[in-house]
Amino acid sequence: MGKSVNPIDRFLPTTAEELRGRGWGQADVILVTGDAYVDHPSFGAALIGRWLEKWGFRVAILAQPDWRSVEPFRALGRPRLFWGITSGCIDSRLNDYASLGHRRRRDVYSPGGATGLRPGRPLLVYAARAREAYRDVPIVLGGLEASLRRLVHYDYIEDRLKRSVLVDAKADLLVHGMGERAVAEVARRLDAGRSIQELTDIPGTAYIAHRGVVVPDDAVHLASLSQQGEDASLFMATHQQYQSLAHPAGRPVVQEQDPGTLVVMPAAEPLSGEELDGLYDLPFARAWHPRYDRDGGVPALTPVQFSITTHRGCFGGCSFCSIGAHQGRQIRSRSLDSLLAEADRLRLHPGFRGTIEDLGGPSANMYGMDCDASETCGRVSCLFPKPCGRGGFDHGPMLEMMEAFVRWRDRGSKRTNVFVASGIRHDLALRSRDYLDMLVRHFVGGHLKVAPEHYCPGVLDRMGKPHFEVFEEFERRFAETCRRVGKEAYLVPYFISAHPACRPEDALRLTEYLVSRSWRPRQVQDFVPIPLTLATAMYVSGADAAGQKIHVPTSRKEKRLQAALIHYYQSENRTIVAEFLRERKRPDLLAKIDHLRTPKPRRRK
Repeated sequence: MGKSVNPIDRFLPTTAEELRGRGWGQADVILVTGDAYVDHPSFGAALIGRWLEKWGFRVAILAQPDWRSVEPFRALGRPRLFWGITSGCIDSRLNDYASLGHRRRRDVYSPGGATGLRPGRPLLVYAARAREAYRDVPIVLGGLEASLRRLVHYDYIEDRLKRSVLVDAKADLLVHGMGERAVAEVARRLDAGRSIQELTDIPGTAYIAHRGVVVPDDAVHLASLSQQGEDASLFMATHQQYQSLAHPAGRPVVQEQDPGTLVVMPAAEPLSGEELDGLYDLPFARAWHPRYDRDGGVPALTPVQFSITTHRGCFGGCSFCSIGAHQGRQIRSRSLDSLLAEADRLRLHPGFRGTIEDLGGPSANMYGMDCDASETCGRVSCLFPKPCGRGGFDHGPMLEMMEAFVRWRDRGSKRTNVFVASGIRHDLALRSRDYLDMLVRHFVGGHLKVAPEHYCPGVLDRMGKPHFEVFEEFERRFAETCRRVGKEAYLVPYFISAHPACRPEDALRLTEYLVSRSWRPRQVQDFVPIPLTLATAMYVSGADAAGQKIHVPTSRKEKRLQAALIHYYQSENRTIVAEFLRERKRPDLLAKIDHLRTPKPRRRK
């Protein structure tokens, strides 16, 4: 019989004892994360840890350390090369606060959903403790929050502009974007004996130009913190200027932080399809660390544990979305062989119960749609205001992939389901009847997520989304396809309330439409100004990308109203909705809402 494997050995080491179990006297890199440690490719610390491990570095994970003392930061010993610090899978502000500033009651990235296991600003606090623990060890920030807050940015909780998080954290280097190329290069150079101060030319990084540190000759200077604070219109201009440069073929940018001079290098080249295959083929346990078993595990793993990422990047260019700012607009897709090999591994996983919950990416129906011009093209979106003539949008690779998964599903000894749970671009799906047929017939379990986002043209234009008649055409085609293939399935529409340019009148028009259809949407997001997005630039500047002044819902009262109008059917919103409709002299609409809200009497059998 072969030697049994200790469950702990399936994970990167998290304690001094686990380090010794590997025969290591010291880790090369210690990754500090504000999330619980889940060894799954959807969790950034695990992804970067496995990637560094692939290149021969010894990596340990320090997950949710107690920041109230320096001792937890000494528990794993001194990292030989650097600390890698991330706040976790999502921005810590979004993780801690709802859109109206209320503290969240649950943290799905913590064991048992418990709150209070991470500090309020993890990047700053963890960096300070790491510096206290070992003063001479370089500190590298990374992850989504570091990426989006790489420049001067707006913080919606504090309601003010803030410096780059690199400056506030007093760290040595910041990695932006997906990070694999940059962090591996940092590790290689430090391992070769270079100092952290010498690492000033790595794509996908940012650094502080201290005295004697080189600023690239071709760097573009952006408006400083104080300049943007004095003139809100500069926030939009700076955003647009940076976005025109924030791609692999772009130029470095320099921005005064008052104090401090920040240099941000162009984005790193995205991993190729072959490199993505190698990344996702790494030996992820696809489980939370056993230490969390007693707490019931980590809730965030459940919806993604048996999902497969087919590609990275999104060329949709929605103004409220940060995917393009982090993953880039370029689509990079995995090979069919790699995807099927991962599916085979899922089948063998002890926790697999026969369902691959999601086969997709940021937008599920962009697989295989690479565009060589996307790196240098000046368009924010390949789809809006109308599809790019150079895009092609070839559905062939995606159809080939889906057909292969149908064959894979049916050849197993037990019935296996494969679903697409990621949202799809409905305007893109309309370009291929074959795709819609394949999707509905084989990959929709009963509900399909789509995102019309709003009803009014003026709001949709500022969102970078197609007008509502495009959604209605998709709805019609979807229903037609369901009838043709003999399947009962439903659309789950997403909406955003209080987006910049959305007036109360626009919210009212959306409510009128919802009531006319007797729709009761549950997937509703109150707009949150996420750093590095165009919508946040609108929110701060009060103008759209063309410089036209727009209405921006900023008060809690109006934001509550707009959310309540979409959730018109909820009894707790009855008072605020009724008061608004009376002010607008719309007793007719109020009567319809009350009629829909009134429970219908049951028929006697």
